[in-house]
Amino acid sequence: MEIVLHFLRALLLAVAAAVTVSYIIRRYEIGNRDTNAAGAGSMSAAQRTLGIAEEILATFLVVLFYPLGYVLKECSRTGLRWGERPIILCHGYNHNKSAFVILGHRLRNAGWNNLVAPNFGPASESIPCFAGQLSEKVKQAMSQTGCDKVDLIGHSMGGLVVRYFIEKLGGSCCVETAITLGAPHRGTKMAALGIFRSARQFRPDSDLIKDLCETPHQHNAVNMVSIWSEFDNIVLPPENALLPEPANAIMIQNVGHIAMLFSGKVFAEVRKTLSRGVGSRKLIVEGPEGLDYKNSRNQT
Repeated sequence: MEIVLHFLRALLLAVAAAVTVSYIIRRYEIGNRDTNAAGAGSMSAAQRTLGIAEEILATFLVVLFYPLGYVLKECSRTGLRWGERPIILCHGYNHNKSAFVILGHRLRNAGWNNLVAPNFGPASESIPCFAGQLSEKVKQAMSQTGCDKVDLIGHSMGGLVVRYFIEKLGGSCCVETAITLGAPHRGTKMAALGIFRSARQFRPDSDLIKDLCETPHQHNAVNMVSIWSEFDNIVLPPENALLPEPANAIMIQNVGHIAMLFSGKVFAEVRKTLSRGVGSRKLIVEGPEGLDYKNSRNQT
């Protein structure tokens, strides 16, 4: 027992050090820009300290939960229900489905039971590869539920996977609502500290980010919302987490990058966004056989 306590203490100290360094980098980045950036002047030092403490705790919990990502089922415990639009949860960089332990629990308590949380991998692969894996999960979920639409929620890199699927792989025709949480839509300077090809694709000057930002947006038919925090310690500058118009953007104050997965304020916005599409669920007339999401259309 004493060994376990020593391990947890050492882990907490390591996490605290890493998060503190990330906020030092963030402070330097923000300090070299407009000091009146969105939300910057409305928080006290005590509130900022609390925000950092919550990010440390959230990151600590994420590390502890990580092994659950290889134990938990991909779908809801009782399987996917026919006729109820599924929600597919897309995790972030170097992570797995355990990212959504708390958010998934809250969604189920709020009445969304058709949850799918896949693991994307291997971690060394690219965002287009992960988007291809997502497209397969979308087709499977539509086939198993008989719905012609899915909802997508992506945290961090998962938001880029969602966006790439919608804009580059023809996914706009089968997505009702897409929500990104702290996704580096215009890249992040923190990517310079990452490894693997996917991290290089987060850089503001990467070919993938340029392609997504410069090409016409293919998500006009999708209710897309980017939830971002002005206190994000991973997406730098934080405004890079905004989706381009006509997508909506919702700013959350004083919530760190990992803490977004646990934040009640973030979940409240997720719940409101998903609730707007509840009445538009539709079934695929031909049933689950022979489903091709690129040919799926709304029945009005």
